[in-house]
Amino acid sequence: MKTLLKRLGFSEATPSETSRQSLGQQGERLAAHFLTRCGMQIVAYNVRVPVGRTRTGARVYGELDIVAFDGPTLVFVEVKTRTTTDFTTPESAITPRKQARLARAARRYRTLIGPFDAPYRFDVVSIVAAPGAQPTIRLFRDFFRP
Repeated sequence: MKTLLKRLGFSEATPSETSRQSLGQQGERLAAHFLTRCGMQIVAYNVRVPVGRTRTGARVYGELDIVAFDGPTLVFVEVKTRTTTDFTTPESAITPRKQARLARAARRYRTLIGPFDAPYRFDVVSIVAAPGAQPTIRLFRDFFRP
């Protein structure tokens, strides 16, 4: 597993060197590899889609971590990575407000890129990557429905 993590771009950085952003990027790479091994076909990573405008006219974007197909089903995957579960689990960060934002971005993705008529669902990949330990990866299929 250590070789796999190194090949996927994980580093053995100290906690002070590891930013939340790089932890998230590493988690997304690990999740993509995990989903591929689960039989999903990855279509896109870190997709930003325009979902509206502010009152001043600035564009507002939604982000989808991973878009994949699980057979004929289009899957929008949110990846949450943490270094510890001392306070809460990674998947608990998917609040109703976050779910609404993901659903809005997914709806826009399906309108712009398609396929609009394909069945779809929202999955969550929860990763706990404690320093010096093997990462724990959990897939929550059909985590929520909009």
